[in-house]
Amino acid sequence: MIDTTLPVPAETIAGAQRTLPALTSAAAGPRPGSLTAAATGSRLGSLTGMRFFAALPVVLIHVGVGFIRGDWMNTAAGFGYLGVSFFFLLSGFVLTWSCSDQPARRFRWLRLARVWPAQALMAVVAMTALAGQEQLPGTGGKISELLLLQAWTPDQKVYYGGNGVSWSLSAEMFFYLMFPLGIIPLKRLRGRGLAVTAAVTLAVLAATPVIASAAHMSGVTYSWIFFVFPPYRFGEFLLGMVLARAMMAGLRMPAPVWLALGAVLGLAGEIWLITVGTMGGYAFQRPFVALMVLPLFGVLVASGATVDLREHRWWLNAWPMVRLGEWSFALYLVHKPTFLFTSRFTWWLAPGGLWTLLSFLEFLALAITVAAALHYLVEKPIANRLRRLPIGKGARPAAVTVPAAARRTRPGAKQASNTVGVLGSRP
Repeated sequence: MIDTTLPVPAETIAGAQRTLPALTSAAAGPRPGSLTAAATGSRLGSLTGMRFFAALPVVLIHVGVGFIRGDWMNTAAGFGYLGVSFFFLLSGFVLTWSCSDQPARRFRWLRLARVWPAQALMAVVAMTALAGQEQLPGTGGKISELLLLQAWTPDQKVYYGGNGVSWSLSAEMFFYLMFPLGIIPLKRLRGRGLAVTAAVTLAVLAATPVIASAAHMSGVTYSWIFFVFPPYRFGEFLLGMVLARAMMAGLRMPAPVWLALGAVLGLAGEIWLITVGTMGGYAFQRPFVALMVLPLFGVLVASGATVDLREHRWWLNAWPMVRLGEWSFALYLVHKPTFLFTSRFTWWLAPGGLWTLLSFLEFLALAITVAAALHYLVEKPIANRLRRLPIGKGARPAAVTVPAAARRTRPGAKQASNTVGVLGSRP
């Protein structure tokens, strides 16, 4: 499913021969009274907190069969894949928001250092300790998973093989490859240009599966292209980039807490409608279900960022939720292996009703504990070691810095690095 995303250190993304300017300039100047692009020193804790709740439906879609009783609940849980769309959009938002001056090669190395260690460990666990329970690909597929290339093959045994959730990290690596190229033209756009970019992106995401269906594409190929194939999923990442640029240009959500609540209720209503429709015999195709909820995801992200930029305190940016959000990438990686391993001991045989809910909460607490251990013992320390390597530091771009006036926050505001990522956490 997802990236994890580290905040980008203060260095500019640039190619070997060209510099990617900073995302603001004196000419573009901040709007009076607003925190603009350069205020990325603000800590977007609400978005970190949201990551935990976005991870929960992904957990349910993989382990819910062991806890959920009833056709209706199982059908609703089956749409948990929408959490991946949220993380892709959030990844594009955060990387754009925190973009600063650094060579493109260095940027890509830092992203790999952030994502790969924990993913590789869990892939090895799936291929060894859980070999009898996981769907394992052949030797080539195993190598593809370790190299995060599995999303580029239409063979389901490969892209869902091993620790199957890591297919989304394969897509994320493609996003990281494209980001330094995409941010260059995107930073030149303002309101109308950003709106047109978002509209065209949504149109492409909607039109391509329609064309594929009209061309009688096989079901296997259709599922791969419109659920796994990195270039198609890049559209969700790009929408996050556009949203970040819009907020850098001054976009703020009015009454953001109420808008966020409305978005959550809207999501619940849409899930209810498609669940009822599915149980009635209508087949909702995955790309169109995602398109239905992407605007609401955008409202959630923009509302959460607005709350944080106004330095308001609420439950989503309180430290317990921020900590859970920081562990969400590890939770994404460990929830299925944890369930498979513990199922050997029939720990989760729930008779239904309240006992089923309690059983799931027990499992979730265990999975979070395992995720925290992976985060502190593997993910952070190894990433920090890899980040200290001088890979990609050879190019020294002539950075275009942000004007000092634009870097200021309100008097008394604490400067902190952005810590939000897709399923990621602080470096």
